[in-house]
Amino acid sequence: MSDQGKKIRLEGIVRASRYDPIDQGKQFLGATIECSDATVWVIDYEEQSPFHVFTDRQVVATGEPYEPEGQYLIDWGEGKTLGHFRVSSMRPVEVASDAELLEVGAGYGLRGRFERSAGYPGESVLSFVTDSGDVFVAANDPAGVSVGPSVEVWAYPVQSSPSIQRPQGRCLWIICPYSAADLWAWRRRRS
Repeated sequence: MSDQGKKIRLEGIVRASRYDPIDQGKQFLGATIECSDATVWVIDYEEQSPFHVFTDRQVVATGEPYEPEGQYLIDWGEGKTLGHFRVSSMRPVEVASDAELLEVGAGYGLRGRFERSAGYPGESVLSFVTDSGDVFVAANDPAGVSVGPSVEVWAYPVQSSPSIQRPQGRCLWIICPYSAADLWAWRRRRS
């Protein structure tokens, strides 16, 4: 792809899938951006990615096209062109009153541990403390989270909407290493 390694800006609608227990076979559970030029960009293959928050919303994203490795989608069908896009930042074009996130940054690997502390009455706050001592509020409820032991995670810096009641501080959307049992428990919490 000639655009690989070149930063570009996309505008389109995010589409994301949820696990369907009735559907047989392998399911695509990631997220895409559908652009008006009939191009569909795969932006994530992870079911827990923060991009799912923008499902069916018009977004602006910056980043770069890339050639994936391993297993990946090669065709979208419906006469649409398929590409892969590594997001550097994404935000909704219009912020709805029920918006959970205002912006998502580029994902990166991070090592540290999870902690829980008292938050709003009746709630506990999940935080991630890096090995260097930086503290981040977890913006999501990740599958496989375990308080205490050191773990490597995939983290996305996010800006939460003021409409979401969350403690002040820097926020991360975190994806933990997880087992199939962790993922099923997470799916049950979300349904």
